[in-house]
Amino acid sequence: MLLQSLLKANGHEVVTAKDGATALSVMQGEDAPQAVITDLRMAPMDGMTLFHEIHKLQPQTPVILLTAYASVETAIDAMKSGAFDYLTKPFKIDEMLATVKRAEAFVQKHEQAAIAADPNAPLRYQFENLIASSPTMRQVCEMIQKVAPTPATVLLNGESGTGKEVIARTIHNHSPRKDKPWVAVNCAALPENLLESEMFGHVKGAFTGAVSDKEGLFETANGGTLFLDEISSMPLPLQGKLLRVLQEKEIRPVGGTETVPVDVRVIAASNANLEQLVAQGSFRADLFYRFAVITLDIPALRDRPEDILPLARHFIAGEFGNDPAPRLTQEAMVSFDTPGVFTNDPAPRLTQEAANVLLAYKWPGNVRELENAIKHAVTFLTGDEITPDLLPPRIVARAKEERAAASASTEATPIAGNASLKSFLKSKEREYLGQMLAQNGGDKEKTAASLQVSLATLYRKLADDDKSEG
Repeated sequence: MLLQSLLKANGHEVVTAKDGATALSVMQGEDAPQAVITDLRMAPMDGMTLFHEIHKLQPQTPVILLTAYASVETAIDAMKSGAFDYLTKPFKIDEMLATVKRAEAFVQKHEQAAIAADPNAPLRYQFENLIASSPTMRQVCEMIQKVAPTPATVLLNGESGTGKEVIARTIHNHSPRKDKPWVAVNCAALPENLLESEMFGHVKGAFTGAVSDKEGLFETANGGTLFLDEISSMPLPLQGKLLRVLQEKEIRPVGGTETVPVDVRVIAASNANLEQLVAQGSFRADLFYRFAVITLDIPALRDRPEDILPLARHFIAGEFGNDPAPRLTQEAMVSFDTPGVFTNDPAPRLTQEAANVLLAYKWPGNVRELENAIKHAVTFLTGDEITPDLLPPRIVARAKEERAAASASTEATPIAGNASLKSFLKSKEREYLGQMLAQNGGDKEKTAASLQVSLATLYRKLADDDKSEG
């Protein structure tokens, strides 16, 4: 219960098990946890047996062992067999959190490495048209499943090109309104003097050119969903009218005297920080809070590199008229565990060199820019492979610069000009210890052996580093 509370308070989802057998059944399920913390002394199945069973099922799952001092040798034996780490009881809270954080980083690094190692591997995770290989996008998909059945307004925050409209459409498709109209409008694309008429409609003679009554987007979307993209560009006077519509569920056409009842779910999106706009006075606070009942933050593509190659394959398949992945059942949506159909796909393959370019580039235009890059490659395709020379030259050149910059930053350790020799050596030692730990997957026992020092010495040096950083 202590660990559950501690880890939940630090943003982790936690599943508890009363004994080893229960834990093993959880790990055999479709939605198995990404890491395991287990005591060693348990009955009837002890921690070592549980570890070995999990290791056989999922060798890459980090298993963290809790043990008393008397069982340290047993824990070390487990680490030699592949356990991620061990902590002695009573453990320190900061040490536990640091170990779990390392386990989380290990899992993400393994997933990224697996994707990068085979740029044409089968797609593992997809929710409708959303590619969700990264943990952040899987969280977005889980949120969609929770909010879609509700009538709540939703605010999508994210940079341009991150797929906000795709996400809004997915929410609609999984809501009770899925068979009703879906209407999308870009508020920034319409002139201010026409936006009100487009939104709420107008009556004949309301203004010059209004030769007949016209139904607005709210009436068109009645019973369904209205998606308001770039909501931050909406003029302040119109924001007040929109707020009234959301509150009263009725509209008044431009030039009209009577109100029209409407039943519309509104999803808004913005690539600007609405809270900052509220503080600046360019966006109404009451409208912001009306939208912010449910907010979804859509990560930039550079912050979810695990999605780059799966997205590229998705777009390649789409260009060749192939359905990139099967539609998911409700059960599969929850587990995100339905395989794709890229195996035996006639669409062209990404070479490793092309994949490396896609992974090195930072994608300032996000998913939209990646899609356009794939379209560029397919346009000039003559064989059955996509190579770097088929990608936009500016992307290839920039990716080369990014790789060179990353290499230079890892090779160079900044040292203050007046640093002592002791400080310099300490810095280099810290850097080397970090590299060795990463090389050994965080396994301290293996790291100590490769460094030819005792485990106690390694722990002491790591503790000294923590103190110096603090």
